[in-house]
Amino acid sequence: MESINRTRPNDSIQIQSELSALIGKTQETIASGKSFSRPSEAPSSWLEISSLGRKAAIEDSWLNNIGRARIMAQQAESSLDAIANGVTRARELVILANNETISPQDRAVIAIELQGLRDQFNQLTQAQDSYGGNLFHAGDPIQMRIDTNVLVTPSPNLQTVAQSINVAGGPLDLDTIMAEMISAVGTGTAADRAQQLERAGSMITHFSSLIASQGVMVNRLDQQEDRLQRSQLTSTERQSVLESTDVAEAVTRFQSLLVNLEAAQRLYAKSASTSLIQLIG
Repeated sequence: MESINRTRPNDSIQIQSELSALIGKTQETIASGKSFSRPSEAPSSWLEISSLGRKAAIEDSWLNNIGRARIMAQQAESSLDAIANGVTRARELVILANNETISPQDRAVIAIELQGLRDQFNQLTQAQDSYGGNLFHAGDPIQMRIDTNVLVTPSPNLQTVAQSINVAGGPLDLDTIMAEMISAVGTGTAADRAQQLERAGSMITHFSSLIASQGVMVNRLDQQEDRLQRSQLTSTERQSVLESTDVAEAVTRFQSLLVNLEAAQRLYAKSASTSLIQLIG
């Protein structure tokens, strides 16, 4: 059978040791501003913080995609706008060429300007983006992920832009339309030139629609970026709540632990000076 004196001091010492460790830990949380330093100290908070970290990493990749997509979308919008302006000018030239009062020499000059527009269109449709690829590439449209189930196409492919313009009689490519327009103005008949006026109108409709779609795309990217940034701000605030020390609560706990430690020390000192007979009797 263990004596009371052998057991009591060990218990008191253990209590004092535990209280001292808690006091040291509380001092550390107050000084560092962190409510815990190891996962084992707050498992549920640590798991939530880890989940927030993974979420932030995924959202960062989506934000990077949005940045790249916006650059491509804006480049495409600018190029399409330049083509649309050129197409509008081409229509003005065709209207001018349809005037029967102008001379063949004047129509030849108009044809030269139309050829310049044709060259410009070819240059714009073959332009490269900021990342070294074709802005309007051949094949399937490039898609970028900006959310879990959201893919966007920052710029239309070459077929959409220049190879499937809806004109009377079926789709035609931009270069063919321009080549036939130049021929009709330079050497064609009045009926040929009248047909080109209709085609010029079809081109204006085509590129106006593409520009509108690009505007919608840029707005969508802006809205998604704003949503992700707000989500990240909320996650950061939540992580701060989980990690940060409640200073007022910690100070109160610290003072309470000091009082308990002092009480344990007094009790131990009293127990150590008490005789076995006094404890039994």
